[in-house]
Amino acid sequence: MQTSIIQERLTAYRQWKVHVSRALSELESWLESEGQATPLYRERIRHILDALDTDRLTIAFVAEFSRGKTELINAIFFSDYGRRLLPSDAGRTTMCPTELLWDQKHDEPYLRLLPIETRAQDVPVAELKKDHKHWVHYPLQMQDPEQMTSTLKEMLRTKQVSMVEATRLGLSAFQLTPTARSSVDRVEIPKWRHAIINLPHPLLKQGLVILDTPGLKELGSEPELTLSMLPAAQAILFVVAADTGVTRGDLEMWQHHLKGFQTGREKGIIVALNKIDLLWNELQEVRKNDSTVAKQRLRTARTLGISDAVVFPISAQQALLARIQGDSALLEKSALFALESHLSSKMLQTKRQTLVDTLEAEVGHLVERNRARISTRIGHTKAHLDELEQLRKKSSDVVSHLLAKTREEQDKYLRGVQQFQTSREELLVETRLSREILDPEAMVSVIANARRDMVRSWTTHGLAIAMKGLFDELRRAMQTLSSESERIRKMVRLTYQRFEDDFGFSIAPPKVFVPMKFRVEIEVLHQEAEAFRKSPAMVLTEQSTVIKRFQQQLVGRALLLFDQLRVAFESWNRDTMEPLAEQIQEHKLMMEKRLENLQRIGRSKDSLQTRIDDLQRLHVELAQQLTALRNIHNALHYNPLVDEERSRKPQLVAGKV
Repeated sequence: MQTSIIQERLTAYRQWKVHVSRALSELESWLESEGQATPLYRERIRHILDALDTDRLTIAFVAEFSRGKTELINAIFFSDYGRRLLPSDAGRTTMCPTELLWDQKHDEPYLRLLPIETRAQDVPVAELKKDHKHWVHYPLQMQDPEQMTSTLKEMLRTKQVSMVEATRLGLSAFQLTPTARSSVDRVEIPKWRHAIINLPHPLLKQGLVILDTPGLKELGSEPELTLSMLPAAQAILFVVAADTGVTRGDLEMWQHHLKGFQTGREKGIIVALNKIDLLWNELQEVRKNDSTVAKQRLRTARTLGISDAVVFPISAQQALLARIQGDSALLEKSALFALESHLSSKMLQTKRQTLVDTLEAEVGHLVERNRARISTRIGHTKAHLDELEQLRKKSSDVVSHLLAKTREEQDKYLRGVQQFQTSREELLVETRLSREILDPEAMVSVIANARRDMVRSWTTHGLAIAMKGLFDELRRAMQTLSSESERIRKMVRLTYQRFEDDFGFSIAPPKVFVPMKFRVEIEVLHQEAEAFRKSPAMVLTEQSTVIKRFQQQLVGRALLLFDQLRVAFESWNRDTMEPLAEQIQEHKLMMEKRLENLQRIGRSKDSLQTRIDDLQRLHVELAQQLTALRNIHNALHYNPLVDEERSRKPQLVAGKV
């Protein structure tokens, strides 16, 4: 297949998921044998296994009109059909967001279109996907190219409506290009709101989803794209044209919808500098042509403020032609392979890291805590064995002395346990302010009050002030949470340090709740809100439409951000003292066992060897358990993509001298 690099890496990724699923099953069995298979842990493991089973990988293609985005999708994924699968003729462009996937539940090729009128329902596309009656269904006949071509062109259809109707659908005059206006009171709008193409393509069958997005104005009119669909993608390919460079529209799309859309994910954004064939001059040397392309690549990177390492000059049209005709020289000249390699690598790395983060959050700490617990038990068992070996020739007076000393240690330990309970209660009190800030009802109330102020505003200036006030308040809330988390972190660290100093615990504190990434994201949203309230749309668009767009594009994202923050905080708050509590319980059991052994040895010397034999067997069992947990940990964190990259590097072969 022509997309072999993507196919190979998808296969490696699928094999990794198989290893992870097997390791999770082994973990569940281990917990069962240890009596730790609680309903909560079973539910977490089931949740991850379900996520692995239904896992999909999404590549989103974003560009302004006429950048060759759809042609690039054809070249990368569908050239094996021997023709353009998606319509990308001159003058025709993507009018609505389009998803290409394979739906196993409906084992047939189809095109499903969502009418633009559904925008008036104010129902997210994700909800409308659950009910097929909202969609227009077109079967696709894979063996009939003409039928497929004509059917897929339906996605490009537009319609003329009155300005009143366009406004009702949230497509105001400000969002429509001047060329789309046919008269004073009639405008041209897309006929469809969303499209889904179901194809039995090998890559799509492996869980790949391709998201083809429309231009800037359509992107802004469908907030669900920027609110959930683009952030959920594992890789975003931003396409610009090599002959024009980064235009004003490109830059606006980049700044408002892509750059920093999800902090820490910039590495998943790739820029395709398409149409480099328009820079080729057949009368010039190849070296000069390459120099021209290299300069445009560098200008593009500087304009967007990114490294030129993620800007890939390519010719989608020439690549598609080369693959259809089997022209390897032209394919190499199109430079598509480098883009495909980087795209597949980043997509799978991002997706794998997302799953690893889920593993860490759900069961990672469980594995690590048990590894630490068993390591501690091995240490105590070894120390106890050494102690019993030394008691072989000791008198009963020495045993009595050790018994009294151990009881003193136990009394001290029980006082420490009381301190732990006090610290746990204090932590609950100290997190009260954070919990109040993150309370969903409180957050909804803040947003509702701000919306009420916006609706009551009689002027554009008053509306802008209400918008600013909301994000200023959200910003202050985030700053307070950051300060509170630092204070709580110190308190937790002192509690762990106390037990380390007094009882020799070697357990590290759990990962601290650090809302920094959320704080960065709210700062980005704050800046976007500032740009929004100062934009021409504030003056040119009806107030109700402005408020609706503000709610959808910015307030909705802020609310989602605080929801994610609350979940992270509650998870941390629930688990932060758990490792220490388990270590305390483990220490208690070990001390009780030690007292029991000393008492039995004091009564009978014959029981000494029996206890030594028991402890030696226990030591072997614990070592085996630790090995099992290490194997589970290694399977969960194994990265097949690193091995795949390593296998691609040329190996040095020693020659004969």
